[in-house]
Amino acid sequence: MQSVGTSPGVLKMSVPLVAVITPTYNGAKYLAETMESVQQQTWPNLVHVVLDNNSRDETPEIVRRCSNGRIPVVYFRNDTVLSQRDNWNKAFSLAPAEAVYVRLLCDDDTIYPQSIEKMVQLAETDPGIGVVGSRDDGHLRDFRWPESRQIFDGPQALAKALLGEGVIMPIQMMWRKEVVDQRQPLFDDYIEGGAFDMDTVFDLLTRSKFGFIHETLGFTRAHPNSVSNMVYGEKTHSNTRDHFDLFLKYGPSALGPDYNEQLSRFRRIYVRQILVWWRKDRRAVQLESHFRALERAGWPFGVSLVADAITDWFLRKIHIRSYSSAFTPPQAVRNPLPR
Repeated sequence: MQSVGTSPGVLKMSVPLVAVITPTYNGAKYLAETMESVQQQTWPNLVHVVLDNNSRDETPEIVRRCSNGRIPVVYFRNDTVLSQRDNWNKAFSLAPAEAVYVRLLCDDDTIYPQSIEKMVQLAETDPGIGVVGSRDDGHLRDFRWPESRQIFDGPQALAKALLGEGVIMPIQMMWRKEVVDQRQPLFDDYIEGGAFDMDTVFDLLTRSKFGFIHETLGFTRAHPNSVSNMVYGEKTHSNTRDHFDLFLKYGPSALGPDYNEQLSRFRRIYVRQILVWWRKDRRAVQLESHFRALERAGWPFGVSLVADAITDWFLRKIHIRSYSSAFTPPQAVRNPLPR
């Protein structure tokens, strides 16, 4: 691994150090804009860690051109290409030990000048806050967190995220490093698809509080070549499958006595959604991973599962069956998606 850049040792230590972490692979198209958005931050104590996953484009030259600004840039380059998850784990391991907060910034996204400042200001009001999020300027407008509040207990935030009552976007968040360091590896392989970052945030919420800033502090770029579109596209619909797996993992502790009822509802919605995907494009849609997810939960996809889901739909339509609390299907709230 190669390293170049300015040492963060010259940074002022009178205010908490924030490490912005950018894992990149062939990200030359947008990387300069991403790095410039870090240079424009108003927070006075920052370091930008860039880990190049052995790119074959102009990434190294772009980093060199952007490394002479006010914010120190520390650049590393892998000798071989790692998986996305392994590259992200390595990138976060490169954060300076003295950093108080770490902030993921993908190589095609940007943050607005006061983003870090406002996130740190909120986090500093309560040492129990381990995760800070905000609105962003992508195509998702409603994050559903109550406007009257900024701080939520971790289990409460987790329950809202599981039920679609609050949107979690890991790629536009800042985390307290001492909470991050409790989870090793930071990104594990529990999730079959690409939502390993969502799993990480959910785990952090079992350890800390959630802070949400009701302002637009960043821009999430949606484009055909993004990992989001390639992994979570129309053919796989893996966002719903991953949310189902996360529901199984975190639901019991977050939802308590309501878990079984909410899980049954989610399962029925999920099965009906699979039928809709199959009906719309039975030749192109890839359903095998969804069948595996249901089977892992003890519900092999078959006649009885389909009959239960359709019966549930009918009973709700004629108002014989209702549920104690609202549930929004995850595909309606997780867009844009974690990468």
